[in-house]
Amino acid sequence: MKISFGVKIRFLLLVLGCCLIATSISLSFFTTKSELLDHDANEIQQNLLAKERAVENFLANKQEVAKAKQFHLNPQDATNFIELYRRQNGINLFTYQNNRLKFWSTYKVSEIDPADIKEGSSVLFFSNGWYEVIKSVQGNFSFIFLISIQSQYPFKETQYFKNDIDPLLSSTKILTFASFTDKDVYTIKSLDNKFLFGLKVKPGYADTYYSGTQLWLFVAGMLCICMFFNSLCSFIARRGHIAWGTFLLLFFFMAFRLTDLYFGWFNHRFTLDLFDPKIYADSFLMPSLGDFLLNVIAITWLLLFMYNHKEQYQFPGWIKRNKVVGLFIQAVLLVLIGKIVWDTDDIFFGLIFNSRINFDIVNILKLSGTSWVGIVILCLAWFQIYLITVISATISSQLNVTNKERIIIFVIGFAGVFVYKLFVDFNAFFIVFALILFIVARAVYLKESNFSIGMFAIVFFCLAFNTSIKYTRFKDIKERNLREPLARKIQSSEDLNAILALGSLGNEIAKDDFLARYFNQNKMANYAVLKNHLKDYLDGYLSRYDSQIYPYDRLGTAMGNADSPPIDKYKNLVEAGSVKIDGSNFFYQVNNTFGYQDYFGIISVVDNGNLLGTLIIELRSKPYNYNNRLPDLLGDQKEAKDEDFRGYSIAFYSNNKLLNQSGNFTFPLDGSIFKGKKDDFVILSDDSLHYSHLIYKPSASKMVVISKAKVDYVERLAALSFFFLVFIIFSLLLYGLIWLIKNLDDDKVGWFSINRSLMINANKILYKTRIQVVIVLSVVATLVIVGWVTYYYMNKEYRGQQDAILKDKIRKVQQNFEKQVFNNGMISNDESAVADFNNFADINNADLNLYDLNGNLTMTTYPKLYNYKIIGRKMGPLAYISLNGLHRSEFINLDEKIGNLTYAAAYAPIRNAQNKTIAYLSLPNYSNEEEYTDKIALFVSNLINIYALVFVAIGVLAIFLANQITSPLTFIQESISRTKIGQRNEPIVWRRHDEIGSLIKEYNNMIAALEDSALRLARSERESAWREMAKQVAHEIKNPLTPLKLGVQLLEKSWKEKDPNFELKFNKFSKSFIEQIDSLSKIASEFSNFAKMPDTNLERLLLLPIIEQAREVFKSTDNVTIDVLNKSEKDIEIMADHDQLLRTFNNLLKNAIEAIDEETLCCITIIVYMDTKNAYIEIKDNGKGIPPSLHDKIFVPNFTTKSSGTGLGLAFVKQAVENAGGSVKFTSISGLGTTFYLNFPLA
Repeated sequence: MKISFGVKIRFLLLVLGCCLIATSISLSFFTTKSELLDHDANEIQQNLLAKERAVENFLANKQEVAKAKQFHLNPQDATNFIELYRRQNGINLFTYQNNRLKFWSTYKVSEIDPADIKEGSSVLFFSNGWYEVIKSVQGNFSFIFLISIQSQYPFKETQYFKNDIDPLLSSTKILTFASFTDKDVYTIKSLDNKFLFGLKVKPGYADTYYSGTQLWLFVAGMLCICMFFNSLCSFIARRGHIAWGTFLLLFFFMAFRLTDLYFGWFNHRFTLDLFDPKIYADSFLMPSLGDFLLNVIAITWLLLFMYNHKEQYQFPGWIKRNKVVGLFIQAVLLVLIGKIVWDTDDIFFGLIFNSRINFDIVNILKLSGTSWVGIVILCLAWFQIYLITVISATISSQLNVTNKERIIIFVIGFAGVFVYKLFVDFNAFFIVFALILFIVARAVYLKESNFSIGMFAIVFFCLAFNTSIKYTRFKDIKERNLREPLARKIQSSEDLNAILALGSLGNEIAKDDFLARYFNQNKMANYAVLKNHLKDYLDGYLSRYDSQIYPYDRLGTAMGNADSPPIDKYKNLVEAGSVKIDGSNFFYQVNNTFGYQDYFGIISVVDNGNLLGTLIIELRSKPYNYNNRLPDLLGDQKEAKDEDFRGYSIAFYSNNKLLNQSGNFTFPLDGSIFKGKKDDFVILSDDSLHYSHLIYKPSASKMVVISKAKVDYVERLAALSFFFLVFIIFSLLLYGLIWLIKNLDDDKVGWFSINRSLMINANKILYKTRIQVVIVLSVVATLVIVGWVTYYYMNKEYRGQQDAILKDKIRKVQQNFEKQVFNNGMISNDESAVADFNNFADINNADLNLYDLNGNLTMTTYPKLYNYKIIGRKMGPLAYISLNGLHRSEFINLDEKIGNLTYAAAYAPIRNAQNKTIAYLSLPNYSNEEEYTDKIALFVSNLINIYALVFVAIGVLAIFLANQITSPLTFIQESISRTKIGQRNEPIVWRRHDEIGSLIKEYNNMIAALEDSALRLARSERESAWREMAKQVAHEIKNPLTPLKLGVQLLEKSWKEKDPNFELKFNKFSKSFIEQIDSLSKIASEFSNFAKMPDTNLERLLLLPIIEQAREVFKSTDNVTIDVLNKSEKDIEIMADHDQLLRTFNNLLKNAIEAIDEETLCCITIIVYMDTKNAYIEIKDNGKGIPPSLHDKIFVPNFTTKSSGTGLGLAFVKQAVENAGGSVKFTSISGLGTTFYLNFPLA
């Protein structure tokens, strides 16, 4: 047996899928960590050798070496070197003359002592990582080249500080330096084959080099297997077993998902964030976002299969005929759709509420990959609801339920939900969804298979509107639930993070030798120096507290600070019951505070056993509105990030009296307007000020109010615009994918068939639609171009604004600092000067670094960066060259780096009263990139909002313009459709002298000529037809005349011969004569009826009574059942000839009965329905059917398949239907039956 190409393709998909999965699995066995190590380490080896060659070539070039010796005197050559070697190749250089540093190209490491570096290449560890160091000595000059190999910081990794291989060597994140005890090590050697260091795979790394390949192979394999089962089930469905095909596909997807959930194919085999339950987890069926996505894809695939075969799902005949059962099923399907939408709503609430996924669509640029996966799941969910609606409507259209009854059921269901929502959580979601349901179902029931662009736009807008409603509501609920634990926490007098920080702080301060020196100075001690010194102890999390430092001598007298309270105050607090902090011998927590946390420490300062004095440190929590100038570089603010107070306003009330407040909202002094409940949370909505307040009363007299501005209309519009565009783009991509899969699933798959299908579909597009598409695409293309140009301009503008702001700020700070220098004289570097410098930076709200004329750091407001030796204490080389070598008044460096943080920094020289440069000042803007990203994100969001509105407006305008442009063509089309040969056709009147007018003029001339030609042609055809008909009638008449003549001759002979049986023969021949005469009469009648067809008397008729009249004629026939199924909700009126219409149905019913054997039950079904323009009748029988070879001749006059027929019955039917302005066609399957389709224009 020959196997078809389609079957071969199906099994090829199965084999291919199994091979891909087997390959994916086998890769994990055939690849080891050693291979991974060898591959990535070899890349590092080659790149490192390339850098060594670059250094070797540089040192071999005498001209370049000569330039290098003069880098400190030739700024241009120094700048060129930095650009070529440091930025492009990651090679840094330190030059020394007589062991004194003359030039440096990086500030990543501190100044190097050349005496500690041996000549040649070696690998050394500096404070922030591993470097290959290449030293060359030429005379009194030493050249030390640094090639960064791996970062390694003396603290836990943070967002900006990762212990990874340098990206200029390799992009790998899986290798690290190996120790001498490690076994699986790859040795890295220098150009002279000398050992440099070893590399190993990071501990706990589970992936292999082919992990990405394995994933895609596995996904491709599963896709091929899914396509195989889909194709197989489609094959089964096309053979008439739709239930088995659907069940097989359902079983396959259920088996696939359940086994995956149980064995964790994706979760355990691939380390993907999608399958991390920390991001999202809901239940056994949805333990991760990835599983959620796979479930949605599986359900969508199954629904698409059902959608493609929706016409094949059939109810049993008794269900189709039973009105009560039909109404019940219709109601159940409506309830089922509502339940599915309800459950989907709950699932997506969990997706937002129970996940850490960022769904802040206002800031689109910050959406992560998991965010977009969630949005894709949302789109697929709406698509599923659309498919379910269409499938349900298609299946229910078989029921004996009129559209009027369907509307009644829909209205009753809508009214019930409406009444329920009036009392429980009323919102516009269900109203808009009811509109979507009505639009989609109406298109199915009225058989409007082609949606217009306007209808699609309405549906997409409704979907976006509903989604934005739920999105805003779900985010609001999630935000309120975050406020509740926050209210409990801030009213407490305890701060666990502060307690942990204070646990060891007292011991560290008590051991500081600085305190003994300070207290020994007694009255000569500088309080500002003490405060500045202790500032480093009180940073990190404790920077959230306002700190007060009070030194007292051994007698309890205040030192340096005139505002110091009596020391007895703190002793009394201890006696009053302040709680000592666990793990600390010095710090106490003040009890019964409300609205703030208060801690104090009593530290005795002892030197050689002698008490020098007492240091009091008091910490009181700041208001809850932090705006740190620094990003979280070192992870110090990690705890604070868990309690993000941005956007909140907080107030504390005691006995309805305001204690303190923070944030933008202005709270009233009297808190009686906030009606709270003890130990409960109350939400108060303030519509006048557009704020919502969460009220919490921990006791009868105390109250916490946390307020947040409501979502404004701009954000709501942003959500609506975003989802509208997403749904449009998603629908276009999905349509293309479905179309491609559908064509690939065809038995005649191939590029030719795909191209042919594209051409056919393109040729079916209406001219009106093409105009609409061209207008929309033109505007979209223009918007994209304008948007890109605007984005480019705004990007440049924002960068320029940042530069201008930074320049303006550095100039102001420079002027203020120079004034301070003028007043104080030279800049000193003692502790007092450092304290003054920090105070100056605080006043100017800036982070500052001060460098001497040699580029060495002298003072900084962020000493921890330098204490940890994250970066060296040298000035940025480009800035130093610009200020010291080129003597510029300022310099802006936009790409300075600390770890992975890129930021901008401004530099300016500091001059004394003699206008002589004495130092260099640096103003780094660490939040530069974050500010830029926020601005760009806001701009993009606004741009999308505007473009979405423009897109909607252009869509409406396109529809209007297309209708205006094509209305003349539509007018001409309608006129041409009314044109009939042989009748008087009215010319078209067009008063404009344009292209359409010329076309209409030619048309009018054409119909005038056509009428004349039609008359002559009709006359000729009539004569020809009558001649042909006369021949046929003569032939039909001759058939009965021959036996008549023969019978008369036999009777005559019998009469003459006096035949004794004459009477018997006479009776026999008389009976035969009568039958032949009846046959002649029948031929004459049918010929007469057919000849009189043009004499049609059109009148307004009710269609159903005529069908019932024809049914009455044949319903009493043995073994015949005739069912009439009326699907219209009102009476159907058409214009037709009553007698011709009745004879039409009689002929069709008579032919249906005669097409069935006498022993077989004849089942005839007549289905009647209508749309806005036409009435439709389907007459189905279960007869033998009409052979395909006879389909083209069935309506030809005088053609018959019966031995006794005239062949005029179906010709009469066709002519009668066409006389009424309708059409008739049929479909027939041999052995199964025939269906005639009639349609008539409504009256």
